[in-house]
Amino acid sequence: MKNFITKSKISKKLLQIAQMSANLPVNIFISGDIGVGKRILAKQIFPNATEFDAPKLEMLITKGQISLGEYSTLILYNFNQVLNKQEFLNKLEHIKIVATGYETEESYINKFAVKINIPPLKQRPEDLDQLILNYIDEAKNIYNIQDNIDIKNIDYDLSCNGKTLKQSIYKNILLQSLDKDEMATILRDFYIKEFENEKDYKKLLQICEKPLLEAATTVFKSQLQIANNLNINRITLRKKLNRYFGE
Repeated sequence: MKNFITKSKISKKLLQIAQMSANLPVNIFISGDIGVGKRILAKQIFPNATEFDAPKLEMLITKGQISLGEYSTLILYNFNQVLNKQEFLNKLEHIKIVATGYETEESYINKFAVKINIPPLKQRPEDLDQLILNYIDEAKNIYNIQDNIDIKNIDYDLSCNGKTLKQSIYKNILLQSLDKDEMATILRDFYIKEFENEKDYKKLLQICEKPLLEAATTVFKSQLQIANNLNINRITLRKKLNRYFGE
């Protein structure tokens, strides 16, 4: 089981509150944006509890397809997607609950004595730094990379916190590990798959041409430099930039 990262002061405090609450006869609600670690923290509170997607459990209860008597503790994910929250919580009143969601509403939040809000990773820089190192190590093990990775060349995506951070690190490390022949093989296999649905040469070509021009506009300062470095006619370059980017 993964541990909730507690390098920052706020995360240490949140984990302390969670651990203290685990021994109390109260419900706990963990809120925060996607990818901040709500599920991981919930599992640390009740490591052996049964987990449910809350809307699915609501459906099972409504259809009479589950017996709740066997449960003393539950972890419920996506609580905000439950349709009839008050009725749902009434059915679970004899069970200790840890629920997660993106936000809280006055209509039901009084059923949770402990409320824990996890801030985004941008507000927890110490946690972010540790998570970056963890994901880099994971990716290196998966892709069997022995060399050191230049973290300065990784374009981190924090739009969905840990979720997109992990995706961006894995993608960047994979790309850093590939040589030209391996990249060509990947593109060949991609095109083989695409030929099943798309056989238009121009549409397939832009899959390579558009990102190539995006990279060129990032690296080079002017269209003249792009044209010179790509060995392409400036008029042709302008037409391509206008086609893809409206420039």
